[in-house]
Amino acid sequence: MKFEPQNLDRHKLHDLLPCSLSPLPIAFISTVGQDGVFNAAPFSFVTPVSVKPPIICVSFGLKKGQKKDTVKNIEYTGDFVVNIVDSSIIKPSVQASANYPPSVDEIREVGLTAVASEKVKSPRIAESPVSLECKVMFSVELSEGLNLQKVVFGEVVLFHVKDELCRDGAIQPRLLKPIARLGTNLYSHTTDIFEMIPVRV
Repeated sequence: MKFEPQNLDRHKLHDLLPCSLSPLPIAFISTVGQDGVFNAAPFSFVTPVSVKPPIICVSFGLKKGQKKDTVKNIEYTGDFVVNIVDSSIIKPSVQASANYPPSVDEIREVGLTAVASEKVKSPRIAESPVSLECKVMFSVELSEGLNLQKVVFGEVVLFHVKDELCRDGAIQPRLLKPIARLGTNLYSHTTDIFEMIPVRV
């Protein structure tokens, strides 16, 4: 089959693109608003773009034609925290994407624990195996109207990694076991890991 993007509505494209590029990471982003209320929501349009300095970018769409609470909070504080999702927190992280009003602390509401970050205002989530404190470098807006996408580039200023996940100063994927998103409402365990090394030519 062939799909021409101009003939598909936003919802169909939202399913087609992530499924085509799956598996995707889950960035469980925690922020704090101007009123001091914590917010957390999962996003899968996220990728690293630079190693030194360590920079990631995250893309945010609109929700019912309005900026999401996560975006409003990032614009207010200029920072955010990316919390990695494993099997122990996949259920609460997905639940955090429900339509809670801005006055609700999603972290507490889904049964997780907010912990003060060291270099940013946004909290990190204690139960997450890895958390990345990020400061906004810049952002760009793609498209317009109801199709508006805001892409935020953030520099990771501090990594929090649980001790048991590290060997010789490096994260061990076999121990981390992050959950991946396959598009729509489908997820995957990353437990079938194999190594493949290119032959020197």
